[in-house]
Amino acid sequence: MDVAEWQDRLEDNFTVGGVIGGNLLVEILAMERDCGEYFEATFRGQWVLIDSFQSFYIETLHNARQWVADHGWPEACENYAPTFLHYVIIFRRFRACENLLRKGYPLDGYALLRDLKDRAILLAGIATNITTHPSLLGYGDATAPSTYEDWRKARRAAQVEEQRVLRRIIRKESGLPPDVIKELEIWEQLFHQEVHGSKLSFATELKDWVGGPAPLSIGPTPKEAAMAMYMNRVTEVAWLLLRLFPYLQAKEAAFDAEWHRRYQILDESFRYAQQGLSRLGKPIGAAFIKLVDEKFSFKQPFYYTEANHSG
Repeated sequence: MDVAEWQDRLEDNFTVGGVIGGNLLVEILAMERDCGEYFEATFRGQWVLIDSFQSFYIETLHNARQWVADHGWPEACENYAPTFLHYVIIFRRFRACENLLRKGYPLDGYALLRDLKDRAILLAGIATNITTHPSLLGYGDATAPSTYEDWRKARRAAQVEEQRVLRRIIRKESGLPPDVIKELEIWEQLFHQEVHGSKLSFATELKDWVGGPAPLSIGPTPKEAAMAMYMNRVTEVAWLLLRLFPYLQAKEAAFDAEWHRRYQILDESFRYAQQGLSRLGKPIGAAFIKLVDEKFSFKQPFYYTEANHSG
C-alpha cells in the first residue's frame, strides 16, 4: 500500500455526508460552538477579566521584545533569553486552556492549568533567587546533558529541585500559616485529581448522567459547575502570572508608567475577583490572597536580575 492508497481507503470508509470525518461536523462542532456562545453570554465578567489579562500579556511580551530590539540583550544576564521564551510558552499554554473552555471542555483546560500553576511558582522561585533557570532544567551551572545517562540524571535533578522550590513557596517549608498551607494543599490536589485519571470530569459526567434529565451526550454541553471550577482556578493562576510580568523588564523602569498603571488595575481586579470567593465563604479565597501577598509580592523595584541561589 502506498501513501495515496492509504489515504484513499480512509476517505472511502470515513466520509459522512460528503465530508471526511463528517460526524464531527454534524454533531460535535456545532455543540462546541454552542458552548462558547453560552459561556460568553453567561459569564461576561469572567471573560472580560481573562481577555483583558491575555491582551496585556501580549503587550508585555511585545514591550520586552522591543526593548531587546532597541538595546540588545541585557548584559550579564545569560538566562534572560530562555526566561523570555518561558513566558511565551506559558502564554501559549494559557491560550490552550481558554480554547478548551470555550469549546466546552473546561475540566480539560483545568488539567492543563496544573502545569501553569507550577510554572508560575517556579518562576517566582527564580525571581526571588531561591533557584535558577539551569537548576530547574536539572544541570545547575554545568553544561546541558549530552548522553542518555546525563539526561536521566538531569531529569531527576530537575524533579528534586522543582519539589524543593514548591516546598519553599507554597508547601510545608513556606512559612505560611498552617491553615493556609492546608487550603493550598487541597487546591493542588484538585489539579492532581483531574490530571491523573480525569476524576473531576468522571464525577461530573456521572452525576449528570445518573441524575440529569437528558441522556449522556457524546459532545460537550454547557455545565456551569465544571465551568465554575475552571474559572476559579484560571483566575488564580492568571493572578500569579500577572505578578511576574514586571520581571520581564530587562532593567528598572523598562516598561513605561502607562504600562504600570494598567498593571495595577489588573492586579486590583484579580484581588477583587478572589475576594468574591471569600464573600461566598470559600476558605481558598483568603488563603490564596495570603499566598499572593506573602510569596508573590516582590522586592521593589522589581525587574529582571540574574538568579544565583542567594535567596
